[in-house]
Amino acid sequence: MAAELRDLMLDKQRYNTRLEETVRSRTAELASANIQLGESLQQLRETQDQLLFADRLATVGRLAAGVGHEINNPLAYILSNLRYLQEELERTEGAPSQEERQELLSAISEAHAGAEHVRLIVQDLKVLSRQDDATLGPVELARVVRGAAKMAAHEIRPRARFVADCEGVPPVLGNGARLGQVLLNLLINAAHAIEPGHVERNEIRVVARESAPGRVTMEVSDTGMGIPPENLSRIFEPFFTTKPVGVGTGLGLSVCRSIITALSGELTVESEQGKGTTFRITLPIAEEFDSPGQPA
Repeated sequence: MAAELRDLMLDKQRYNTRLEETVRSRTAELASANIQLGESLQQLRETQDQLLFADRLATVGRLAAGVGHEINNPLAYILSNLRYLQEELERTEGAPSQEERQELLSAISEAHAGAEHVRLIVQDLKVLSRQDDATLGPVELARVVRGAAKMAAHEIRPRARFVADCEGVPPVLGNGARLGQVLLNLLINAAHAIEPGHVERNEIRVVARESAPGRVTMEVSDTGMGIPPENLSRIFEPFFTTKPVGVGTGLGLSVCRSIITALSGELTVESEQGKGTTFRITLPIAEEFDSPGQPA
């Protein structure tokens, strides 16, 4: 009897030893798998950041000609006023008369206004094209709208009136560069949905309001051709596009939704053929969060 008990105890010890070894082995395998999963997740995040940045640069590239036009106009009257000032100063001997002085001051004022216009356009381009770190902070939507509208002005102007009503809403929690990327994509899409030449009949409108406790909703609406019902459910799919080859990659709206989702927001769409389309972006109000962040 004693011998059988000893054998049972030895078997139990051997079993416990094997069990402990198995647990240690499985634990080591699980730890290794977790490390690999963490590395894969980090690579995926880095790839996604690169994709978002590449889409933003592609958007800036598509707008390059229009931005050049927007800069060229104020540069033209800066140069014109500077030439006028030079000629007048060379012509005038001694102190200018009161009338001449007013004309010179007016020319200086116009040149300054033109230079300020160029500075703001370049500032918006820098915000849009920089490789950001996705830091979250309070973002003034009205400022983002103004910047995106300036970038898209060359696309919008021949097609529709642009109306914005985003003042007075609280700052949202977000990232200024990425929200600007989303809005710029939506404005370009809205412009491309409208045929050029009938500005008085068409409108692109951006409106922001508090839509629920702790939330702000921004609507981007157009009076364009609308989206066919069979395409409406697919427009956020990666690489889905109805544009001709070489005009669009189909990544724009997919990237937009990814950005808004990453900011704890929601991007939805409503459309009716022949009447237009409305995209709605809903984001949390910055004041509702305690997380520190720099204003974007």
